[in-house]
Amino acid sequence: MKKKKTSSEQGAPAEGTGRAKRAAANAAVFLRKNIYIILMILCVLAIAAMIVVAAVLGTQEEPLPDTPTIEQPDDTPTIDPDDDDPVIDPDDNTPEPVWTFAPVMPVEGEVIKGHSETELVFSATENKWKAHIGTDFSAEAGSEVKALFDGKVTSVSEDPYYGGVVEITHENGYVTTCKLVDEVNVSVGDAVKAGDKIGVVGSDFYFECADGPHVHVELKINDKYGDIAAYLKEGDK
Repeated sequence: MKKKKTSSEQGAPAEGTGRAKRAAANAAVFLRKNIYIILMILCVLAIAAMIVVAAVLGTQEEPLPDTPTIEQPDDTPTIDPDDDDPVIDPDDNTPEPVWTFAPVMPVEGEVIKGHSETELVFSATENKWKAHIGTDFSAEAGSEVKALFDGKVTSVSEDPYYGGVVEITHENGYVTTCKLVDEVNVSVGDAVKAGDKIGVVGSDFYFECADGPHVHVELKINDKYGDIAAYLKEGDK
């Protein structure tokens, strides 16, 4: 004999099914009421995602363009057979020519009194011992006086004591001054060459007159006195 189901056992499945239907109905109602809000939230999330992706891609370094290859010019000098100008080799170690101060004799004579700044020499004209800052070259009165080296006349003066005084400035700070010159034939600014006539030997001047006719020559090197005989050729001394 089968046992009959109680009323509570018969209503349990129906009650569970009813609850599920009510939940689904409630969810549908919720969606219908809030569909616009849900769509707006989804749109905002989509936009935020796009911004994040764009920011990540923007931080990536763009590839550098290809660096062009620059051809270096050929520095090797070329020689044009029709070009008269020589090509200068930068590696040429040929030394520059050395400037040499090699004066000629101012007169046809010889040295009768040398240069002396530290040792006193006797002056017959003044009858005393004194320094002699020049060099005396003997010569006959009236004989030609020559420029000792290439240069420019920078001073000319004449007086009864020293006679004619001719100063010539040369290169590299060398200056020669000839005293006891008569009939001076150069002027300030004249360019002269070694051996050019600048006057004649005088005989009527008081300076060193007791030593006979001669030319007194002084040398300065950068404003300091020097010995002209040290630069003369050995045969001229």
